[in-house]
Amino acid sequence: MAKLLETFKRWKLKKESSSVSAERVFVPMRKAARMAVLYRADDEQKEKLLKKLQDFCTENHLRLVCFGYFDDKELQDYHIPNANSDFFCNKHLDVFKIPHKSEFLRFTSEKFDYLLNLYPSTCLPLLGISALSEAKFRVGPHWEEYDFCFDLMLKAANNDLMQFTDEVLIYLKNFGNGQV
Repeated sequence: MAKLLETFKRWKLKKESSSVSAERVFVPMRKAARMAVLYRADDEQKEKLLKKLQDFCTENHLRLVCFGYFDDKELQDYHIPNANSDFFCNKHLDVFKIPHKSEFLRFTSEKFDYLLNLYPSTCLPLLGISALSEAKFRVGPHWEEYDFCFDLMLKAANNDLMQFTDEVLIYLKNFGNGQV
């Protein structure tokens, strides 16, 4: 029954994502201006992950916007959104834990140059944001059953989130400069 429900959720998300008509284009790092990241805000490595991304964006003159997901019913009072960071939880999702585009206009409508999906295992709410996004180039882990959520899927040597993040950043930096 759980597998059937998961298949239905994936089908529903794929159906909703088919209505997005974004132009998908890789922007070379030297021409890029904005990077967004989707991450699990309750992950123990989030501080290290965000610091690595901030350093990368500073070095490459990119504006970084972060969107973290908490698998809780409500957000805690100390999770205050700002211009570069926002959070969401289960109260912002439908009964199947799938986001509605209207709830996430900032992250689905803004045409970021890169949208990085940096979480260690499949997370339907974050996959939903990626699938509905109008970002120019969406990067994520190699999850074939969710290929409609990404423009580029990378397979990491192991499931280490920090190593995967390093590989994504190296790829983005080198690919656009003709080094890959």
